[in-house]
Order: sequence, then C-alpha cells, then structure tokens
Amino acid sequence: MTATVRRLYDRARRAPFWQQAVAVFLLAVLTTALFSVAADAQSASKAKIAPLKEMTKGATHARVTVVEYGSVTCTHCAHWYTTNWPKFERDYIKTGKVKYVYREVATNPAQMAFGVYMLGHCAADKPNWLGQKGGTKAYFTVIDGFFAAQSKIYETGEAEPVFRSLAAKAGLNQSEADTCLKNEDLFKAISARMETNMTRDGVESTPTFFVNGKRVESDYAAIEAAIKAVK
Repeated sequence: MTATVRRLYDRARRAPFWQQAVAVFLLAVLTTALFSVAADAQSASKAKIAPLKEMTKGATHARVTVVEYGSVTCTHCAHWYTTNWPKFERDYIKTGKVKYVYREVATNPAQMAFGVYMLGHCAADKPNWLGQKGGTKAYFTVIDGFFAAQSKIYETGEAEPVFRSLAAKAGLNQSEADTCLKNEDLFKAISARMETNMTRDGVESTPTFFVNGKRVESDYAAIEAAIKAVK
C-alpha cells in the first residue's frame, strides 16, 4: 500500500459514521485488493494491467487543455459537476475549444472512490462482441453517473444499488463488476498513478484545476477567464 493510499485509508477510518456506512458495500468487495497479503503470491496468475490511459473529453488537439483533479466522493467536486459541468460542456467541450482531462483522487470514503475508478477502468477496457472497447464513454458513464448520484447516496447510505446500476449502464454484468472490484493489480495501478500525479503537480485538495498547465481557482469564472486568456 502506498503512503498516499495509507493516509487516505487512515482518514477514512476516522470519518464520521455516515461516511463509513456508505462504504460498507465496497469494504466487503475491496478487502482483498486493499489488504490481502496472501494475494501477492497469486498475482502472477492474474492478467497484467495495461498502462492506464488518461481519461479525456473533447477535441484531442484543442488549443486549451483543462485538467481537473477531482474525487467522486468529494462533495465540492460533485457540486462543481452539477452546477458548472452542463455549461462547461456546452460552451467548451462540444465546441472543440477545450480538451478536458480528469485525474483521479480518492477522498473520504476512499474505498468508495477507488471502487468507482476501478469500475470505470474495467468498463473502458471491456470489448463488445465486435471487439471494440468501451473506452472513455464507458468510463465517464460511471464517473458522471456517480457524481450525479452522490448526494442521494450520502442521504440514504445506499451505495450498492448505484454501483450495480452504473456498472450495468457501462457494460459490466454483476460478475464482471465483482471481479473488477477485487482486482488487486488494477487497484495498485490506479493508486500508484494517483500518487505520482498528485505529487508531481502539488495537488492537496479537490477539486484542483489547471488550464494549459497553470493552476487556477476552482470557481467557474476563474477557469473561464484562464481559457479565454489563451492566445
């Protein structure tokens, strides 16, 4: 377990009861991935995880790249998504002006955040009957869907139905989703990339935004101003 992941887990253990309650389902299925020493001996028999692709939306060669470090379990991130994403997508993503990059962070409950990311990557890598992988569309089906459902999950404490629904919408059946959430190699790949990215860019909170490599405030006006300032 990396130092960053260990700190996230320690904070999750000290979280209020309501945050612990919504993580019960994922604690059950992620126990092997997070804490099993015996699983290391079996790792050689598991399929190797391909290098994780950066998940993006918008025109690949846009003049402006907006990077968001966000956590699906962060309430501020969910608020930004529900409040600002529709107009951001309409004005900048669909018009081809901006390439949007989502970089994963796991905040309390960290187990839940990792579970969402793992399902997203499994859905992205699953091929259909034509051999075509789900790709970023399948990934963001999970990520966007969880952001949209976050407040309801926190109100009810019922995470499992949302996970099952999002997995199905992204193309994973129940067995595939359960297997995905127990994949230790995938968990390690996500946590390692997370720590590398956050350390390199000095990210300590979510959401954190960069416009063409420059950090900006997370309010919509500041992000928009930075986009318009690009010559």
